[in-house]
Amino acid sequence: MWKLIQILTIAVLVNGSYYSFNFAFWASGPNTKMILALFGVLWFLYDSWRGGKGISIPRVLLGGAIFSILYSLVNLIAVEINNTDDYSYANYITTFLVWVFSVYPAIRCIRIVHGEVTVSRITYYLVGVTVFQCITGLLNDNFPAAQNFTDSIVFWAGDFYESIDRMRCFSAALDPAGVRFSLVLILISAVVCTDTEVQKSRRIVFLFLLSYFLISAIGNMVARTTSTGMAMGLVLLLFRSNAIGFRIRKEMVQTMATFSLLLVFFSVAGVLLYNTSEYFRGQLMFAFEGFFNYFNKGEFTTGSTEVLQTMWRWPEDDKTWIIGSGWYGGFVYSTDIGYCRLILYSGLIGFVTFASSFVYYAYYFARKYPRYFWLFLFYLAMTFIVWLKVSTDILMIYVFFFWFTAEESDHINGIFPEATAELCE
Repeated sequence: MWKLIQILTIAVLVNGSYYSFNFAFWASGPNTKMILALFGVLWFLYDSWRGGKGISIPRVLLGGAIFSILYSLVNLIAVEINNTDDYSYANYITTFLVWVFSVYPAIRCIRIVHGEVTVSRITYYLVGVTVFQCITGLLNDNFPAAQNFTDSIVFWAGDFYESIDRMRCFSAALDPAGVRFSLVLILISAVVCTDTEVQKSRRIVFLFLLSYFLISAIGNMVARTTSTGMAMGLVLLLFRSNAIGFRIRKEMVQTMATFSLLLVFFSVAGVLLYNTSEYFRGQLMFAFEGFFNYFNKGEFTTGSTEVLQTMWRWPEDDKTWIIGSGWYGGFVYSTDIGYCRLILYSGLIGFVTFASSFVYYAYYFARKYPRYFWLFLFYLAMTFIVWLKVSTDILMIYVFFFWFTAEESDHINGIFPEATAELCE
């Protein structure tokens, strides 16, 4: 019982960082990510003092901080030059530090409870809280009591969501939810294809792949951005298992067999729900609108992609191309497209600085953890793909990899028979 309480506590900490929210009783106060970041800084300083070796900052944190400071300065210059008061990204260094330290309590608790931090354990918790978000999305959308309970804890702009009639989970909705779901889907595929201990456990493989289908299905009902991660996760799974070449790796045969059976099950379940439930018919038509349009009209389009095609806005003078207009918030340029909003805010100088930071993270971790090279390559691709729709970044997934110790990194790169033993018990 005590172990279950410890695991649930870690899950709450992970959710509070990755799917952060403002409390309903303190809507104007700091969100859970900020609270955890403050706690994380204090815990980090305590650990540094207790270790007696001074403050040891991870190299990737220093590199990321340099990029964040440079990006903040460029945005501040853009605001000053253009004489605006839009400081949306001018304090990005603060955003960076909040993300980084908000995961520290969860990482330290994982180390305390399980003995060490591994990629598979991080995946285990991220998958758990993501499935939780998806299930609460269905409950909130079907039972007013569930929605009222959520609203009593999490602050939501209720009138806005009622006006757009979109599913919202416990603390995630719209494209921010879709991006986070996508990152978890890619992580599931990478771990299933890479971690030998996970591959040996039929139960864990089944639960991971079952979660993959649940997040893909319900996640697309929340935000069709999830389909990006669903597609990338599928490509990664087929490529790394060598299923595309019809010569599946020996250790992946069981995994691909489980995946195939779950694919058949969810396909049949989807057809049955589509034909027997008006609610699920509407949700499935929204979630997979592109596929329905392809089979019905011969072209893969959705309402949102058609709207996005009208939102491309670019600078109209050299100054704006170089340093931007200093405007980002308030939907000034009537566009959601990330490339447009970022360039219009601080020009190519700002955009290149910002984009380079994510190239740095992917390169750093791909070199540090070569076994997970494809995971970070796909995360790099996700960075630039998501900006075709929204201007959010994916720092929230990278920060989980910031805090591995040297010993844990060695285990990740080598053979570690006990890495996922507790998950298999």
